[in-house]
Amino acid sequence: MYSSNKSSCSYRKQHTGASLSHSWQHSLHNCWQYASKYTVNNAITNNAKAPSPSKHLGLLGLMIVSVVAFALAYSAKAHSADNPVALMSGSSNHWYQVPSEDTVTFTTEYGDVVIALNPSLAPKHVERFKALIKSGFYDKQYFYRVVDGFVAQAGSNDTHDKEKIAPALLADIPAEFTRPLSHAASVVETRDMFAPKTGFLDGFAVGIDEERGEMWGLHCPGTVAFARNSEKDTASTEFYIVIGQAPRHLDRNMSVVGRVVSGMPALQKLPRGDAKYGGVIQEVTDSSKIGRALVHNDNHPSYYIQKPEHDEYLSRTNTGKTLDNPFFHDKVYAPRPIDICYYKTKATLTP
Repeated sequence: MYSSNKSSCSYRKQHTGASLSHSWQHSLHNCWQYASKYTVNNAITNNAKAPSPSKHLGLLGLMIVSVVAFALAYSAKAHSADNPVALMSGSSNHWYQVPSEDTVTFTTEYGDVVIALNPSLAPKHVERFKALIKSGFYDKQYFYRVVDGFVAQAGSNDTHDKEKIAPALLADIPAEFTRPLSHAASVVETRDMFAPKTGFLDGFAVGIDEERGEMWGLHCPGTVAFARNSEKDTASTEFYIVIGQAPRHLDRNMSVVGRVVSGMPALQKLPRGDAKYGGVIQEVTDSSKIGRALVHNDNHPSYYIQKPEHDEYLSRTNTGKTLDNPFFHDKVYAPRPIDICYYKTKATLTP
């Protein structure tokens, strides 16, 4: 019997036990946009009546205020994650082009889920993942364990016919919880709760320990990793995708292979499992089914992931740290540390 507690991602069979989950959804960015738009709208409204000649000085002051407010609003909009012009305006060296062979798609009833893989984080697991996909292992399988606010786990749940699958594809893989620190890793935050430093490797969120010379993939929303049993070296075929609040307590204890670059809304629509069964769905239906999985080739469009050096990302994280926006009034604890799982780098097809 495996542990069925929510902090474990070791479900390779059906389990029993309680599993509680909590999710949060908050978009501070939308608040910033609202604050900026509210400022401009009020300035326009207050300036709607024609003033008397005796109020020219007051009008002049009001016009200055209006111009300043418009500039603030325009700046906020220009750096908005919802503004494709701003998002795509970075120079080419501030985007990481995901190789076609490291991009995979899972089709579901609710749409495609596209995953970018990073062999630098867990090379043996990435290699196995692609080999399983190419073999058709995941075709017609299911997201059989879905815990709201936590993970969606997929694979065969030990229902596959071992006689029809190459033994090498089913063998346990040695854990790749951490990797030697790459010179390409960029530090973004030095006051993280779970790591000495956090940052990105080619747009993939990583923990960084410079003294130990190590890095590891972080459990941010959209992170893809291999499931395992309680024993360390027991991952083989099952994988999970983080669909809720970042379960960072799993960092350095799971082998992370990549991140979702498109299709999170499809994952959020998947049927949920009952908490008393650890989120394992007792009777799976087509709503949970993976139609097929495929590794991209050169005929597929390339995905790009924003690097933290990108101007839009720098502006976004600077606001998060300094609260330099008209919406914020209490800045007692600024500059504040930021959670890079919240301030994620963007992914796009058109940089």
